[in-house]
Amino acid sequence: MFELGFSELLLTGIVALVVLGPERLPKVARTAGQWLGKIRRFAADMKGEFGRQIEAAELREVKDGVESAVRGVQESLPDIQMPAWERLPPQRTPADFGITDTGGSGQGGAAYDHSAPVHLFTLRRRAMNRRRDLRPRFHPRPQLRARRRGRLKK
Repeated sequence: MFELGFSELLLTGIVALVVLGPERLPKVARTAGQWLGKIRRFAADMKGEFGRQIEAAELREVKDGVESAVRGVQESLPDIQMPAWERLPPQRTPADFGITDTGGSGQGGAAYDHSAPVHLFTLRRRAMNRRRDLRPRFHPRPQLRARRRGRLKK
């Protein structure tokens, strides 16, 4: 855009010094710098906003493409007018897996296997330890000692 060399800047500074004088030149230079900063920030904000708008437009295009593809797949699938509970797979019973009630309970429940050890003591101890770990712990405050004239004072 503008290309100012050292000689052009020096000439502009000398003309400003002659026209404005040494008293008003620093104030005018400060004001000009502030305006230049505002203009640069405005340009950067506009550039960022344009970038965000372009990204949003690209995302909208991608979203529309995905939605049209989904619509095409949905239209190509046959319409299933069956309720959801009829589309569920058939329910299986324990007899389908070869499990029978050998415990003689007659209530349809699984028979209890007495040969398998149940570690109630271990499970109970683990639960108690977990509860103990969650309790707030007492942390005593350190006691400061100061030495005065050869003796310790608490």
